[in-house]
Amino acid sequence: MPAQSENKEVLGQENTWVFGYGSLIWKPNFKYETVLPGHIEGVSRKFWQGSRDHRGTSEKPGRVATLIEDPKGSVCGLGFELSPEEAQATFTYLDDRETGYKLKEVVFYPCDPSQLPQKVLVYVATDNNPDYLGPAPLQEMAECIATCEGHSGPNSEYLFNLAHMMRLLFPASPDEELFLLEVEVKRIKKGYVKVNEKR
Repeated sequence: MPAQSENKEVLGQENTWVFGYGSLIWKPNFKYETVLPGHIEGVSRKFWQGSRDHRGTSEKPGRVATLIEDPKGSVCGLGFELSPEEAQATFTYLDDRETGYKLKEVVFYPCDPSQLPQKVLVYVATDNNPDYLGPAPLQEMAECIATCEGHSGPNSEYLFNLAHMMRLLFPASPDEELFLLEVEVKRIKKGYVKVNEKR
């Protein structure tokens, strides 16, 4: 089921901003006017959304990022500025890409202090969508990410790309769970390689 787009009354009036905190960071696949690194507040990034297409299958869904409410949390990512001419087509594309997600309006704080905070739209997967997997022990999530694959590639590739971009763009990012998952998934995959080499 495509994403349900709410808060789109701004489209067509002026430039619209969308915030990316997952695969949009390294693969937006849409036209934009400006892109700025920054963060949003009051949320944490979690690998609690299931992916039955891009990073998994219906039989074995992968795990991809969503946001959960966290009064003390913040999430780093990229803010993309869309022109009125491109906004509608972009959100039509993203609604189909972000399966199980809904749009929410939040405030985006650019890293550059000369840039003012902006209202942005962000895709969030809530616990009432059919692909929502929810929390699980770190080891269980790592096992899933290490072994799942969809038509966009291995689930581990998604995790590694995100961890790489966070280090590259936000070296002080406090996203502890992301980096713990990265370490555990690499350990699991390394173990699989050693087993296969013995066969």
